[in-house]
Parts: sequence; structure tokens; C-alpha cells
Amino acid sequence: MKNQDSAMDIDIEPTTIPVSNEGIPIEKSIQGYVLIISNVHEETTEEDLTDFLEEFGKVKDIHLNLDRQTGYAKGYAFAEFETLEEAQRAKSQGDGEDLLGHILSIDFAFVKGEVLTPLGNERERSRSRSPERYKD
Repeated sequence: MKNQDSAMDIDIEPTTIPVSNEGIPIEKSIQGYVLIISNVHEETTEEDLTDFLEEFGKVKDIHLNLDRQTGYAKGYAFAEFETLEEAQRAKSQGDGEDLLGHILSIDFAFVKGEVLTPLGNERERSRSRSPERYKD
């Protein structure tokens, strides 16, 4: 559906703001659109993830955190795409897919908005006033 601006006769396409799985608007990082992939199998390599994600678009960078003692993946990774379309395709088509026997969960890593506090920390900390020690 196009709206037409009568003053300038310009067709304006309505835009939709991309959102995370929780419905929060996403934000672009400095270099591109970053996805967080969770439930990654411990024996997954960067090459495994790259091969999986390349089906959806050109992967600019992959960061797979490894445990220092075991050398295995910690269970999550970050993937960076240059374009929003590729990142959205990877999120929508890759989320819920199987990689090495684990069902992956994929979402945008950066979102706009306020950072919410956990439910247990909603109250403000109040402190009593320090006593005055010396009076002249």
C-alpha cells in the first residue's frame, strides 16, 4: 500500500521496523547487523556455523566463544551480516533449525530501548544519612 504526498507527488512506501523475538526494535551495530545464536553444540566450529549461515546470506564475521579449559564452544555465538535482509533471513529461516543435534535459537543481538532491570531489583536502595560527627 502506497501513500501519495499530494504536495510533491512522491510515492511513500510504508516501512516496518524489524523487531527481535520479544518484539523490541532492533539496532544496527557499527559494522553490520549482529545475530546471537544460542544452544550451540559444544563441538561446533566457526566453519560449521559459517556453512550453516551462508545459506541465508554473506557472513561478515563469526565469533564463537570457547571455554579456555576444554576448548569447546560455550553454547552461543555471534554472527554479523552486512545487510538487514540477510540478517532477517538468517533469523527467520535459521531459528529452530538443527545443527549437530541441537535446535538453534537465533535473534538480533542489539535492540533499541531501555534496559530493564530484573524483577527482584526494582526497588531503589535507600541509605540512612550518615551522622554528623563534628560540630563547631
